[in-house]
Formats: sequence, C-alpha cells, structure tokens
Amino acid sequence: MRIYLQAMLFVTATLLPQAASADVATGTGSMIKKDAYGTESSWGRALIVPRDGTVVRVMYGTYGFTIRDAEGRAVGDFLAPEMAVGTRLTAGEYRIEPYVCAKHRHHHVEVTVAY
Repeated sequence: MRIYLQAMLFVTATLLPQAASADVATGTGSMIKKDAYGTESSWGRALIVPRDGTVVRVMYGTYGFTIRDAEGRAVGDFLAPEMAVGTRLTAGEYRIEPYVCAKHRHHHVEVTVAY
C-alpha cells in the first residue's frame, strides 16, 4: 500500500504540472469562390503561437489547406486534416488558407496548436 501511495504521489508531482502548463491557440480560415471568374471572399482568425508548438487538432480540413507565416510563405501544405497533426510551428503568426471544392466552392478550416 505504501509503494502505491508513493507511486501516486510521484505521478501527481511530475506529470500533472506539465499537463496543466500546456496552452493552446486556434486559428481559422474560410473561403468562398464567387461565380465571377477569379473573385473570392476569405476571412478567418490568425493563428498566433507565442512559443514553439505542435498542431494537435484540425477540424473541417476536408479538401486540404495551407498554413502561411506572417510573410506569406507556405510552411505546410496538407491534403487531409490528419496530415497536419504533429506539425511543429515556431513562435509567430500564421494564417490558414483552405482549399476549395470545385463543386461547392466554399470551405472552412480550424487549426489548434499546443505550445
């Protein structure tokens, strides 16, 4: 019994503070292609990562998307949401650019990073 209590105390003291210290940031991107050739509407919330982090969740990335840094350079192109999970991002501001289905012409993506 004593060993069990010591083990539980060790786990509580070492693992819980690490789990509690993790923060997350979520960025979004949406795009709608118009009927007029070459016109589109896009909007979203910037993905601001204060410290180096890792993509832990992607929602609605069905047709794929690109993550761009503040200078507009692509830091990742993904054809499926699960491809982005595990991607490391350095501290900075990013924008999410969804790919659009030719038939429906609209798409939305949410990317969450733990840092």
